[in-house]
Amino acid sequence: MELELLIYSLAGLLTLSGAGYFVYKKTHKPSLPPSAAVESRRKDYKTLEDALSKTKAGFWGALKSRFQDSNGLGKGDLESLEEALYISDLGPKTVDFLINKVSEKMNGQVLSLQQLNQSLKDELALIFTSQDSSPAKVMMDDFRPLVWMVVGVNGAGKTTTIGKLACQEANKGKRVLIAAGDTFRAAADEQLKVWAQRADVEIFSPEGLKDPSAVAFDAVQKAVAKDFDLVIIDTAGRLHTQKNLMEELKKMKRVMDKAMPGSPHETLLVLDANSGQNALMQADQFHKALQVTGVILTKMDGSAKGGVAVGIACEHHLPIRMIGVGEKIEDLRPFQATEFINSIL
Repeated sequence: MELELLIYSLAGLLTLSGAGYFVYKKTHKPSLPPSAAVESRRKDYKTLEDALSKTKAGFWGALKSRFQDSNGLGKGDLESLEEALYISDLGPKTVDFLINKVSEKMNGQVLSLQQLNQSLKDELALIFTSQDSSPAKVMMDDFRPLVWMVVGVNGAGKTTTIGKLACQEANKGKRVLIAAGDTFRAAADEQLKVWAQRADVEIFSPEGLKDPSAVAFDAVQKAVAKDFDLVIIDTAGRLHTQKNLMEELKKMKRVMDKAMPGSPHETLLVLDANSGQNALMQADQFHKALQVTGVILTKMDGSAKGGVAVGIACEHHLPIRMIGVGEKIEDLRPFQATEFINSIL
């Protein structure tokens, strides 16, 4: 461990002294779009209910189609209810939990469709409010810079999500550094450079350095030395079943803590909502390995499997930090439990 620290410390000194790293920094702030363009963007802005229409059709629509013509939901209908919930990608433990709660609510009586709707809303609200879905509690005055490590499987939208996060935080007036810790995929580096230009932030991308842990160590040291507010560390996408690569992520966390004790302050897991039940397995394995602090669900607008958000909160006790509902920067939105529940029920 001490040898590991010595190696990264020497690499950090070389990096901070100016040896061979790439920094992109725009010299001019982008001009604001004309008012007509701003108005056009407002019209394009989706309501969450619009964005989650496929999930609503799959979740509440499945229940309505089964029970709207009945006189009510009785004990004999619980099995049918269970089947409808299963196909909504909530996860088996979550389905069992909700079935038990609805059964208690019945108390031998018949529930109307409206009462079932309200019962499910109440239980989902309790599931989400038991988790802290707000952004990081760590205040800027306590830790500066904040360090966010972003992980996930290939294809989940991790690099794009990092770019959007950088844009949003930069627009709040924060000095943001993006670290290109995905040293395996050349396209990831190029994507990040495009986002850095778009967000008017710096990117740390050392030439010739292929050890992602060294990139992370140097990036955190640079962020501390140069007084950044936030550093976002990209990582290579990997399957949750690849144990050797998961060990590499653990190593990255260790060396970040060496560079700045207590970091990373957030370990954010990016999941593709279309993965459904597989997203639950990914959450389980990544959390066991890395103690994930929050989840970002992407591609919610094109998915009928948004119910996986409930399973993540209920089965893995992980807060949903943000959800992606489109291509625009503003389509990566903070997760609001009440708004989400009302949109799918």
